[in-house]
Amino acid sequence: MTPMVPPPPPWTNQPLILYHGTVDRNVPSILRGVDVRRGRTLTDFGRGFYTTTVERQANSWAVKLSQRKRTTHPAIIRFEVNRDALAELECLWFVRASFDVDDFWSLVFHCRRGGSNHARVTNQGWYDVVIGPVVASWQQRLILYDVDQVSFHTDKAADLLNNSNPRRIL
Repeated sequence: MTPMVPPPPPWTNQPLILYHGTVDRNVPSILRGVDVRRGRTLTDFGRGFYTTTVERQANSWAVKLSQRKRTTHPAIIRFEVNRDALAELECLWFVRASFDVDDFWSLVFHCRRGGSNHARVTNQGWYDVVIGPVVASWQQRLILYDVDQVSFHTDKAADLLNNSNPRRIL
């Protein structure tokens, strides 16, 4: 007999909870306002501000960053994103990224090799938000299991984050 599992809470279109792993010295600046132009280039989805729905993933990013800097401590910022407001943005979603999912890998290779935007003809070449798996090795087309990334690339997308009750939780 299959054991019964408790049902999840009822759906209420509740906020999407996102986490950003960083270091303590960056927290005041982020809480004053996300600036997507400060993001690094040559990342999976291009220059932007990266978050995840997985708190342990944000913690991992924060710890790795603090170990590289050596004079800082890990920090996590939590955002409560209104789903209706997110739905109004121009979003690109990748649900899976196995080895043969060429459209996902094509964007990752484009961004990792220095593409200056998402190559769109509108919105100054950018999607506002890109959501998908986290890449472990882009040259080998490998992803990390059971984690995700939600990246914000435009001022409109940053405004959504800045109005999403950002607060430090670590």
